[in-house]
Amino acid sequence: MESLVKQKPTVHWTERMIEGEELFTATRIAKSDKILDTYLFNLSKAKETSEIWKAIEIVTKAFDKLNMDDDGFIESSEREELSGFIKYAAETYGLKYEGDVTEEYRLEW
Repeated sequence: MESLVKQKPTVHWTERMIEGEELFTATRIAKSDKILDTYLFNLSKAKETSEIWKAIEIVTKAFDKLNMDDDGFIESSEREELSGFIKYAAETYGLKYEGDVTEEYRLEW
């Protein structure tokens, strides 16, 4: 799980914030980190594919809420980074799926 933590999109978002990109704030990144850490924890507990899918649903809906509450900061590139990471992490825990694993649950990002 430690290697996944280092691959979270928030690592790159922090770099972009430091470089002056105004889309990211310390608060948005901290909230996103918390959501992703919870996701990784939920994956680590998953014993069946259905539990992996539940973790994907929870993380996706959490980012929907965060995006709506925080002025829609998740744009196209952030969506791609998030959905790619969510899928990669799920695959690390055994999910086999072609396509965007967040699409079914995603509303606002």
